Amino acid sequence: MAKKRSLLDGIFRPQTMALLRTYAQYTKEIDGLDMSLVELAETLVLAHLEEHERFQDWTERTTVIEGFLKRLGESLI
Repeated sequence: MAKKRSLLDGIFRPQTMALLRTYAQYTKEIDGLDMSLVELAETLVLAHLEEHERFQDWTERTTVIEGFLKRLGESLI
């Protein structure tokens, strides 16, 4: 029977996958969290993006600018 591959295997290098598996084992043993590698990777990425202040500032400015341009375009119609 073939071993089922994670959806992340094609995205991350083998070393990164090994580190992710080790972190998953840690979170299961120490924190009591039992997540799939996909869930764990998604959580790590989202946590990183939420803490990235310059990204958050850029996102807020971009959203404001896009909203302004959309409203401006609507008012020209």
